[in-house]
Amino acid sequence: MLYRKWGSKEDKVVTYTSSSREDVRILDKVKEVMKAHVIELFLSGNLSKEDARKLLQGINSFTKVDPSYEDVHEALEDHLIKTAGEAGGSIGLGRSRNDHVAAALRLEIREELMDLLEQLLDFRKMILKRAEENVNTPFVVYTHFQPAQPTTFGHYLLYVEEEVASRWSSIFRTLDLVNRSPLGSGAIVGTSVKLNRDRESNLLGFREVLVNTISATSSRADLISAVMEVVNLMLALSRVVEDMILLSSKFVGILELPDTHVSTSSLMPQKRNAVTMEVLRARVSRVLGYLTSIASTYKSLPSGYNLDLQEINPLFWEIIDETRTGIEVLHDLLSKVKVNEFKIDKEVLSTDEAEILAEKGMRYRDAYFAVAKAVREGKFSPTITPEQSIYRKAVKGSPSPERVRESISLARERLNGDENLLREYKNWTLKGEGELRLMENDILQEGN
Repeated sequence: MLYRKWGSKEDKVVTYTSSSREDVRILDKVKEVMKAHVIELFLSGNLSKEDARKLLQGINSFTKVDPSYEDVHEALEDHLIKTAGEAGGSIGLGRSRNDHVAAALRLEIREELMDLLEQLLDFRKMILKRAEENVNTPFVVYTHFQPAQPTTFGHYLLYVEEEVASRWSSIFRTLDLVNRSPLGSGAIVGTSVKLNRDRESNLLGFREVLVNTISATSSRADLISAVMEVVNLMLALSRVVEDMILLSSKFVGILELPDTHVSTSSLMPQKRNAVTMEVLRARVSRVLGYLTSIASTYKSLPSGYNLDLQEINPLFWEIIDETRTGIEVLHDLLSKVKVNEFKIDKEVLSTDEAEILAEKGMRYRDAYFAVAKAVREGKFSPTITPEQSIYRKAVKGSPSPERVRESISLARERLNGDENLLREYKNWTLKGEGELRLMENDILQEGN
């Protein structure tokens, strides 16, 4: 232990508060933040180039977090004190674990979100490809889980794509909230050391500085906003998962799931249980629980840093990991799921018949009641087929093949635009990271 002189490594109370095991997730980002701090100390005239070189070498040699330390920050500082000689004694100047962990968390979540968005782009491409393949594949949609009207599987898949595209945009917008630098804010009120916070921010590829030092060190609202949107994505996908389970049931039998996504019973050999979707459905509940735990912890804290905040960090990663795994599984299933041939109940054409009567001059509500009476009495006999019903749909976004192809084209334009947005954002962060590498290399080469 470096900071806390009471207790011992074997003291259970001390180990109880340690986050060292969980901090492995942000180890690389902690090192990046420390490098930016060392470079800024040098550039602001608070550290000699020789000392900066020794410290950067020490940071690069730090590869493992000893769980006996309170956290990765304490472990890294102690490592630098031991490996960089007297230079190690300067590493604590103008910094706190509070602003450093806040910066590392933002860097890690920024990267995780960009990777998730990239994965979602691939998912959407697959969905659009499958929608194009199924423009004319008969399908039935439900309201209240009762057969409602005929459509096509391509039309259904475009619903999935649009839901994911909307969630993509929501997650992307949170990047600007996350991508703000808290570095240089110290423990809560900054430091008397004249650090250039904007320069530190640029070195780490942040968009801007999170200005107020209290907010910078103790707020997690931006990170919570980001994972809320990730959970919202999972909520949307959960409804698709539910469709896959129900529509592949023998009671309905519209869909056939890939063999790799079903499992038989240990007793009943005829079963094709939708096991991957059942697990995914449960894990959506799990991430919702993680979000509830984060919110419950966060809402009861006074301003300023509290150690409770470290307890929500692992939940961020759990939400993101479960989401990425879930998308991978659903991607595989939707790329292979088949629509079975099935008989469409003629009653799903009731609305079409009422509209046809209205087109012939009858008031729609009168036509509605006439069709409803025929259905109740078992005398309903539609004048069109389900295929004709689909082709009759005139409005934008409906299942007629012409409209579906139009929707696919619009969705591809939107997807291409999203690809460009993400590429530009990644290039921005890489530019900052490139400047840090250049500065680091310049300082390290001085000693060669």
